[in-house]
Amino acid sequence: MSRVVFVDDDPHVLAALERTVHVRDKAWPCESFTSAAAALARIAQGGIDVVVSDVRMPGMDGVEFLVRLKGDPRTQHVPVIMLTGHADSGSKRSALELGAYDFVTKPADPEELWARLCNAVRLKSYEDRLREQNGILERQLIQSQRMEVVGLLARGIFHDLNNILQSVIGRTELAAYETGAMDQVQQNLKLALASAEHARRLARQILSLGQPTAAPREAHDLGALIDESLHLVAAAIPQNIRVIWDRPPVSAPLNADATQIHQIVMNLCTNAVQAMSGGGTLRLSLDVVEVDPVAAAELEEATPGTYARLGIADSGTGMDPSTCEHIFDPFFTTKEPGQGTGVGLSVVRRIARNHGGFVTVDSTPGRGTSFFVHLPCTGPEIPDRAMDEGGTHAGQEACPVRR
Repeated sequence: MSRVVFVDDDPHVLAALERTVHVRDKAWPCESFTSAAAALARIAQGGIDVVVSDVRMPGMDGVEFLVRLKGDPRTQHVPVIMLTGHADSGSKRSALELGAYDFVTKPADPEELWARLCNAVRLKSYEDRLREQNGILERQLIQSQRMEVVGLLARGIFHDLNNILQSVIGRTELAAYETGAMDQVQQNLKLALASAEHARRLARQILSLGQPTAAPREAHDLGALIDESLHLVAAAIPQNIRVIWDRPPVSAPLNADATQIHQIVMNLCTNAVQAMSGGGTLRLSLDVVEVDPVAAAELEEATPGTYARLGIADSGTGMDPSTCEHIFDPFFTTKEPGQGTGVGLSVVRRIARNHGGFVTVDSTPGRGTSFFVHLPCTGPEIPDRAMDEGGTHAGQEACPVRR
């Protein structure tokens, strides 16, 4: 059963269009509207398989109606057949450019209209199934890439955990040895407890990274999530790479899936490390920026608003413009066979988009690459309570980075 919406300012035309359908298949529900605005509201509720709209209507005409349909994610995939007069060649061209599926010249031939309706419904059915399959493949791709990251980091994490456990053992032994000095015993026990908590936190983050389903989005400070990500990735960064984390003195609040944000940071850091095989500098930065309507239009996938902007830059080999055009394509890679799957950056962009954000890149051959991940802020910048009196962020020294 397919549901069709007719839009025309003439009730007689609407009645004729409905008869065209019901004569051939009474099971097709038809809904008719003399107002394009009312039709938009109904179609946004879902369940519509095809729309037939007149081009010339008072108020909102058919072209503007089509613009709004294709601009709304809820309705952009519904095929639209336009009813046009013989003199509407300019409108036809505009509608085609905006995504109209087909045209029928008024007065509509019943057999022709029915055939075009059936074709449109058939096409939508194929496209719906294809999008569903693509969604399944994307989820499988993200899960596969997560496990790839886990495998890449496993050796470094085990090394880090071993060092932490050595600290726990050593501090505990000192506590037992220095039973005569109770203050020192308490200090050593506190250090041992802190090390144990660190080990447990790392283990939880590694376990959550491999989970197939995303955690609920919660309020986070992006700076704190970057701190946690650096704890995870630091052990896998070679000693010949200097890591600089420009931790800001304010928080960047956002609603996010923490595990997916960790995945963004770890992917970009890993890519940066691989671009600096001979050593170099990896710099992370964070600020809050305003994207105005002009900038949003230039970026295409962005909307105006306030964003937390994470920057991850390397001093590696860089990329030329032709390479930059394809780096977010799934399975595109510049690495040698067996050195990468080419899905890391596509996953980064997918996660950013799912959070309402976007990713940009700036790269020059021989001068390195900078990625900027923009994620919508949920509020203004807030002074970070972790700042000490001297103006140094306490989290910086806690992060295992090399300066």
